[in-house]
Amino acid sequence: MIDKLDLVSIISKYHLNGTVEQVRWDIKNNTLGIGFNSPSKDLLGRIDYKEFPVEDSVIAIGNTSQLVKLIGITNGYLNLEYNKKHKLITQLIIADNQYTLNYALADTNHIPASGELAGEFEYTATAEIDNESISAIVKAKQALTDANTVVIKYSPNEDNEDRIELCFGGNIQYSNKVSFYLQDVNLEDTNIDEHYDSSRIKEIMYCNKDMTSGKLSLCLQENKEHIKLEFENDKLKSTYYLVSKEK
Repeated sequence: MIDKLDLVSIISKYHLNGTVEQVRWDIKNNTLGIGFNSPSKDLLGRIDYKEFPVEDSVIAIGNTSQLVKLIGITNGYLNLEYNKKHKLITQLIIADNQYTLNYALADTNHIPASGELAGEFEYTATAEIDNESISAIVKAKQALTDANTVVIKYSPNEDNEDRIELCFGGNIQYSNKVSFYLQDVNLEDTNIDEHYDSSRIKEIMYCNKDMTSGKLSLCLQENKEHIKLEFENDKLKSTYYLVSKEK
């Protein structure tokens, strides 16, 4: 069995409030692995969860939003099973002490490949992220709902100590802006000026607010510029790669 809150947390981290609908749940030795990418191909990632109470299998989720709605009516601990027809897994069965839900599964051949970043990468800047930072970044974006860009750049404080600034509102001189600073950073190069989709970053942060630790890494290699976001607790790890926007 699995706590409903844990299952909802797993799903939210790839679903990202409707960003990703179709994924494969790969289960082996009670470990659940989910690779995913956004339809626009600007984001890909992976979720890994230990102690997942389902036998080895590949489960194809074709409509995550519908699955979320079904799970929403349950409470407490959930029993997870599946039905097979001619060796194909066709239904995910979710039951609590009041409901039994039958969720129709997709054909694994119809689920888009999750993809992965090719090559090796060097990360020029890294910063630790805690729950307070996650909350602050979400609030910064919420204060500027119409702003689509966050600029990440080097911004030392008055004592010339290293910081990374996340400036919501972009580089437009007279626009409304909100800046948040990450203090615990490790830098190989201070020549940082990268633009990212602020809605994507906000959604990733919001869906990982229950994690105990996090890390932000910036890759500045030419034609490979991206941000890597990692979050972790005792059972769950989530990793995201988001490519930079054109400046």
